[in-house]
Amino acid sequence: MTAMAGRPFIVIGENIHATRVVLRGGSRVAALPDGRPALPFTDEAAVERLLPVPDAALDGPDGPKQRVKHVKAAVIAGMGGDGAAAELGRAYLRAMARRQAAAGASYLDLNVDEVTTDVEARIAAMRWLVAAIEDATDVPLALDSSSAAVLGAGLDAASRRAGAPLLNSAALDRLDVLDFAAGNGCGVVLSATGAGSMPANADERVANGRALIDAAVARGLDLAALYVDSLVLPVAVDPEAGRSFLAAVRTLRAAFGAGLHLTGGLSNVSFGLPARRLLNDVFIDLAIAAGADSGIIDPLANDPRRIAGLDRGSRAYRLASDLLTGADPYGGEFLVAFRAGELA
Repeated sequence: MTAMAGRPFIVIGENIHATRVVLRGGSRVAALPDGRPALPFTDEAAVERLLPVPDAALDGPDGPKQRVKHVKAAVIAGMGGDGAAAELGRAYLRAMARRQAAAGASYLDLNVDEVTTDVEARIAAMRWLVAAIEDATDVPLALDSSSAAVLGAGLDAASRRAGAPLLNSAALDRLDVLDFAAGNGCGVVLSATGAGSMPANADERVANGRALIDAAVARGLDLAALYVDSLVLPVAVDPEAGRSFLAAVRTLRAAFGAGLHLTGGLSNVSFGLPARRLLNDVFIDLAIAAGADSGIIDPLANDPRRIAGLDRGSRAYRLASDLLTGADPYGGEFLVAFRAGELA
């Protein structure tokens, strides 16, 4: 947990997620002697190792830009490989967990939804991943899935050695996740989606958040167990998305005080844009100023300790802030500065 703006900032480390990709031609993928891709990592004994990537974890056309779903690769190897392959998959994921913890993660968010389309296989994958990761660090887990059955399997598998898991997430059309949380003494992320729809503005985010808070409290959950996610959408698609999220955070913080946690997938804001680290750093800073005390982020890419020292008077900060809050719709001024090399 990192102190930001004078209060603790809870980092829900998002990277142990089966959707995550690295480029086959990039620095995080090596080649075996036969040309197959492999993932280099350092294990718990400080030994440099290579995890071969199974074909099922390759995504995209053949060639140097082919994408590797590296977490999916490790889960597949860990669950289905021979003894050596299984050990490598487990070791790779544990190395990821240790790096997230060392960077300041307060929770390790685990998601296996893209390992397979089969729900029973996802349930088995979540059980395996919890067992593989849980004792790698002293950081508690966040269990993340679109399936309540997969969340339940993760809960059953968790030993809680570092504390109760956080469930990610409940929504107005997934109120059964609140029952899991209440029955198991867990914190829970409340996703401010509507019943089958995304909120269009700040008012809808707040209304959905309030309805979820009421439903959670009615089940006996304390405000301190609730992490309201007011939904961060890409500003490249909706120039008002950042402003709407920040306005919802301010409104909910004013209404519920310090007892409630406010979070979100803060890096979503920059999808489709260049200079993502700068944009994400600035948006995290703006979210904290608005009242957020948590973020579902990668602390290795967006280090809260670095963000605390941002120069808020710099031109780069101002350009990023204008894009993120809709003052520079679609980032015309920001993109001109980026192309001119002014945002390095």
